[in-house]
Amino acid sequence: MTLRLTELGPDDDLFPAWCEVWAAGQRADRPDDPPRPAKEHIVLGRQLIGAGGSRDGTHRAAVVDGAVAGALRVIFPLKDNPSVALVDAAVHPARRRQGIGSALLEEGVALAAARGRTDLIAEVDEPGPGAPGRAFALWHGWTCDLIETRRDLLLPPDERRLAALEEEAQKASAGYEVVTWRDRTPDALLDDRALLERRMSTDAPHGDVPMGEEAWDGDRVREHETGNLERGRTVLSAGAVTDGRLVAFTDLHIRTAEPDRAQQAGTLVLREHRGRRLGARIKVAVLRELATTLPAVRRISTYNFEGNAPMVAVNEALGFRPAGRLSTWSIRL
Repeated sequence: MTLRLTELGPDDDLFPAWCEVWAAGQRADRPDDPPRPAKEHIVLGRQLIGAGGSRDGTHRAAVVDGAVAGALRVIFPLKDNPSVALVDAAVHPARRRQGIGSALLEEGVALAAARGRTDLIAEVDEPGPGAPGRAFALWHGWTCDLIETRRDLLLPPDERRLAALEEEAQKASAGYEVVTWRDRTPDALLDDRALLERRMSTDAPHGDVPMGEEAWDGDRVREHETGNLERGRTVLSAGAVTDGRLVAFTDLHIRTAEPDRAQQAGTLVLREHRGRRLGARIKVAVLRELATTLPAVRRISTYNFEGNAPMVAVNEALGFRPAGRLSTWSIRL
């Protein structure tokens, strides 16, 4: 076996094969889920090498006997967390256990060190026991800092369950208005949304993951929203407003290429407004918006830290059921 690592960008000839490594791994590990479309990797790649963003990054391909057998992406935050590098690596299922993943990981560590980054973070999808990524991380001395349970909700939800939860939440949150929007936060709520994103990085459970507070402002929110649109994602959002201020939000992402699936992204209620069932109320609102505007969606997936009892309780009340887990790992150089 002849292995070489080569730098490449999203518009290089080898990049489609780089994307296929990810797709092949996802098809092997989660055969019931469609793999991430190549367009998402391409757009993200262009964002990472563009100027003026909140992060940058680089890509490597592991080429074996002339074919791409492994993929590496390293992302560097630019506005905060200057010690952190985010490492994503994948090996084609037909080429696993041949040392390719180790070579990619070693390259990722070297790239991070060259940028002065000392805290490396990676995520491992674990559909079930014995996930290859977990054994790989342990073998290389990484530490598991956070485990989140994946839960899926099959649609349409039980209307009686949904209505009962909605009624209860409305009574508990009298005085709050629920608003919904699509793809772009209303200008009047933009600064509040930026605060919620900042607080998401400090108030949501992160276990022992070595990430600190993130710096968000309106420009970064718009950058994030534009990136979602360019990657082919529709984002439905709901929020809670009191005295003209947005104090809670939730997002659902739907890929254009997969109109029957949705991903629950961030959900947060500001700490000073908790205890009023706002999380449940805005989640019901976005589900109703989804049924009205994108009725083809048949499944929603979300991830929760089991220690986040209020959010777990809301999702279980909505009908979400466990479907694997996601673990976050780190190593310090």
